[in-house]
Amino acid sequence: MNNPEISFSKAAHWYFSQNYRYGTWDGEDCARDNEWSGFGFVLGSGGDPLPIPGDYLTGHQCSHMVDVSNGQAAMRLMEEAAPRKTAEWNGLLAYDYGDSAAREAADRIGDSLAGYPLLDDEDFYERERENAARVLVDSYDVPEDIAADVVSALSDDGQTLCTDCHSWDIDRIMSNLGYRECAECDKWLATTFDEPLHYDCAECYAEDDCECISVMVDGYRHGNHTVTMSDVRETLRGCEHCYPLVYPYGKNVA
Repeated sequence: MNNPEISFSKAAHWYFSQNYRYGTWDGEDCARDNEWSGFGFVLGSGGDPLPIPGDYLTGHQCSHMVDVSNGQAAMRLMEEAAPRKTAEWNGLLAYDYGDSAAREAADRIGDSLAGYPLLDDEDFYERERENAARVLVDSYDVPEDIAADVVSALSDDGQTLCTDCHSWDIDRIMSNLGYRECAECDKWLATTFDEPLHYDCAECYAEDDCECISVMVDGYRHGNHTVTMSDVRETLRGCEHCYPLVYPYGKNVA
């Protein structure tokens, strides 16, 4: 029994004519595997086949988020219009070109993206904010529980949410949220004091054979108080053992 001929969209014909890795026979295999009578691509804003990105990030984060959002939205719209007539094919969104409902839905999506870069603004902005929050936690050491607040402040400040486009200036934002960088490790602390120190960082200033810094830090830790560089300096200056070692030229030396 002969297999029925598979019809191809103009975009699919162009794609296969320009591609040295795949041919029309690959499109035919996809169509027959899905019991389609045709093969076409849903087109993106530039008229190229709409990508369905994987987890691996290529290019700028903002462009990747656009592709992810549009890809997911297009798959949802196609499935609603023509169930089981859409599939991801080698990272691109393919559909049954022989099905009129699928063809009309693909045309609507292509026309929409030709005039505006997003299919679902709300979905894109949510993904963009989630990605920005993840970058803040992973790369800027921002505490996870305030990452969303920092993202909102970045937007209010007019800063892009893509660090591939522009780096972030978050010092003022973190200060307004009640955080300062540790004077030793540069990680954030919830405090309004200048030159704060994590307890472990403060203990790094302890001299051998002396517990003055450790005793001071334990007291601050017990009272849940912030240790600062000023506290460390004053403790060392007031210690008979550490003073001549750390400040051999006198207590007035900073």
